[in-house]
Amino acid sequence: MKALDYFLILCTIVLLGISYYLMTIDQHAGAAIVNIGAYACGIPVGARIGGRIYKKNQENK
Repeated sequence: MKALDYFLILCTIVLLGISYYLMTIDQHAGAAIVNIGAYACGIPVGARIGGRIYKKNQENK
């Protein structure tokens, strides 16, 4: 994995933690915005990892 992957995974985990904290103190609107940011970090990670797996599967055919 590249450094960008690790950075995006770390950002996703941190943002989900912040979102959980905001939910516990009843800041639902802020938690929703932070949660969307976490998804915005998680989607590229999934796409990059999925692309690598797809490429390896194409090589093995």
